[in-house]
Amino acid sequence: MTTGDGDAGGRLFPEDLDGVDPVAAVMLADACRSIAAYPELVAVGALFTAAERVPGGWQVVCPCDPLPQGARELLADHLEDGRAPGAGDGPLPRAVRRLRLEPVDELAVDGRHFRVIRIEQLVRTGPDGPEPPRPTDFDPHPADRRLPRHRPYDLLDDGQSTPDLATAELLCQLLDAAARAGTEPSESFLTPVQLAPAFTVAERSHGHWRPVGRLHDTPQQARDALATYFRHVVPAIERPGEAELADYAEAAALMSGAGRRNGIGVAGRRFRIVRLERLTLLGPDGPEPPRPGDADPR
Repeated sequence: MTTGDGDAGGRLFPEDLDGVDPVAAVMLADACRSIAAYPELVAVGALFTAAERVPGGWQVVCPCDPLPQGARELLADHLEDGRAPGAGDGPLPRAVRRLRLEPVDELAVDGRHFRVIRIEQLVRTGPDGPEPPRPTDFDPHPADRRLPRHRPYDLLDDGQSTPDLATAELLCQLLDAAARAGTEPSESFLTPVQLAPAFTVAERSHGHWRPVGRLHDTPQQARDALATYFRHVVPAIERPGEAELADYAEAAALMSGAGRRNGIGVAGRRFRIVRLERLTLLGPDGPEPPRPGDADPR
């Protein structure tokens, strides 16, 4: 429930602002505005990755995959990349083989502890459709060579700190959505840790928005992917007339320009850069592994 003043149910603004980190305060205010403008939360499926136990938390060590086995394969690749050249058939090669052949979600090797973990993906929607990127999202432009275009992998703290109020609100909405779908998490994993968001391209079709591209680390990467579609895929595959080709070329220039556009209409079609929230749940011994009901073909 949203009160209409940016405070979801009156729960998001702390009464005492003394000592509040100004960056965290700006991000919290941004989250509050988004919850007011895009109050509905839609679960769009889980992702899986691997994390290593490090002092103070868990460090994600590889990209995400839609399947637990995909995350195991990526973890195996990560371990092989760190393998010393010419190493024999020791614990590390055996661990890599296990990951490729068995449904292993917990792994200890050479004094290191790894786990395959589950990440919830969620999209906020409102009267005008899905939520676009927020002003506070990490969004380096290609022309700014001072900033990295790719995010480092997330570090998940031990969950000892109290979740900020926006994350707590997100967990409440997630649990409500899970209860409606019959996919509630185990009571052992109820401490939310919010990860960096992901971004994709969606197209409005037959009254609905549907994703039409892969996930990206930054909004600009999603804009660039849409511009590439306009410049190269449309002419080669869809073969529109000359007038529409000119429209697509202009749209590509706008999407890759300095304006950081998050939506565009071209040739009677509508596209939007969409923000996906990502959340993992922690228990006393770390982040949630895959659930028994998660699809996991091998």
